[in-house]
Amino acid sequence: MNIVDLGGSLKFSSEHHVYTTLSETPHSAISIVGWEPGQTSPIHSHPDADEIYHVLEGEGLFNDGTREVKLGPGATVVFPAGEVHRVQSITRMVLYRVQAGADRAPKMVAAFPTRA
Repeated sequence: MNIVDLGGSLKFSSEHHVYTTLSETPHSAISIVGWEPGQTSPIHSHPDADEIYHVLEGEGLFNDGTREVKLGPGATVVFPAGEVHRVQSITRMVLYRVQAGADRAPKMVAAFPTRA
């Protein structure tokens, strides 16, 4: 059993959002992520891992290339393995992130895929 401290691990940077890993196993990773207003992730996917965000504080835009949704505290979004996505903070934002899969490495892409 591993007990994690969300608040004590939270960090922010004016340059980029900050992921702090709280727990990691061969099949998953849990982190707390601090975002300053306007920070944006690159467009990317995790080919072999689901990525799940739960908004603890603030608001952000969550985009899968087909739609962009504004989410706030209490909302959860699931990006299934392989789905290209991007996250952007509107306000100072705190996310609880779970990545489920053995290979959680991101794959960066230049743009969202074209869909017919």
